[in-house]
Amino acid sequence: MKFNDAISGALFLVIGIFAFIHAGSFKGFPGVPYGPEVFPRIIAAMMGGGGLLLIISGLRSASTAPWLELADWARQPRSYGLFMAIVGAVLIYILASDVLGFLLTGSLILTGLFRITRGPKTLVSSAILAIGITVLIHLLFAKALRVPLPFGIIEHLLVG
Repeated sequence: MKFNDAISGALFLVIGIFAFIHAGSFKGFPGVPYGPEVFPRIIAAMMGGGGLLLIISGLRSASTAPWLELADWARQPRSYGLFMAIVGAVLIYILASDVLGFLLTGSLILTGLFRITRGPKTLVSSAILAIGITVLIHLLFAKALRVPLPFGIIEHLLVG
């Protein structure tokens, strides 16, 4: 998918303006003539300036180039199904992870996504792969990085 430069430039300009305004809320240090907002505001101003240049470039080429051009893969119905599967997986995780826990929810979601992308004949290998990846993610985030992940019903089975 390809957007006209004016669209990308507008996005950069909006982000730059937001960052510039937000950086003004950073607390300064007593006795220092400049505060922590200086560097983020320089970056935000550069983003905004670059955004303006992209807008100008995009408007100049607007008569010859389309505003949005879809790639071949984006025109296939399967792509929309895969996109909806990912959105559905995120919603399922949000709704079910507290009850089922990260390990069970992640394994079920990844098994489903692998089944969709790899085909129904690979269900067993997809499930094994999904469980392994979910355990690795759990070890990385919960153990190494100490990110609290929900245990859900597994905690009740272990404690109960």
